[in-house]
Amino acid sequence: MVGGTRRPRIGLIAEDRTDCETLVVLIRRVAEVQIGIDQYPADGCGALRRKAAKWLALMASDGCEAAILVHDLDRDPNNHELNDEGALRRRLADIAVPNGLRRLICVPVEELEAWFWSDPALIERVGRGRGKASTSPHSIRQPKEQLQRLSAEANGKPRYNTNHNAELARSLDLERCASRCPAFRELRDFVRGLVGG
Repeated sequence: MVGGTRRPRIGLIAEDRTDCETLVVLIRRVAEVQIGIDQYPADGCGALRRKAAKWLALMASDGCEAAILVHDLDRDPNNHELNDEGALRRRLADIAVPNGLRRLICVPVEELEAWFWSDPALIERVGRGRGKASTSPHSIRQPKEQLQRLSAEANGKPRYNTNHNAELARSLDLERCASRCPAFRELRDFVRGLVGG
């Protein structure tokens, strides 16, 4: 404990490796202290839901005091409408959590790439002067694909892909993102609560 700030160890479950890497950057920036983060990247949302109970038990036995479970709110492939967030949260809340492990269920709408659309400077960088940030990033359809389109060169080949997400997270305006993205605000507040900030 330094200057009244605790250094917890957190377990992180996300849909894939790039999501985990991105979230680690964001969590550490929010925490403003070095914290341990055990990463559990799934291979998609189905694998995340299947493996989460086992991973939460592992986190608890390995000394984590908190778990962050991040699951995108996808669109229904049949009607292209967003799935029911309440139903998803209930399904995730039903996953057993070991005693003593605090858990946050974070549901970015439609995916965490939407958070990047909150930051005008970041969008300008991805688009090389083109594009405009959104005051409601959670309303953007296919935010990841929109970033790819925005970054496309004259030949149509995009410069952006999800491997760039951790780098983008290093420069994301956290306060603007929190003001525009409810899921990120939940994540920020949870992490600050863990470190005592």
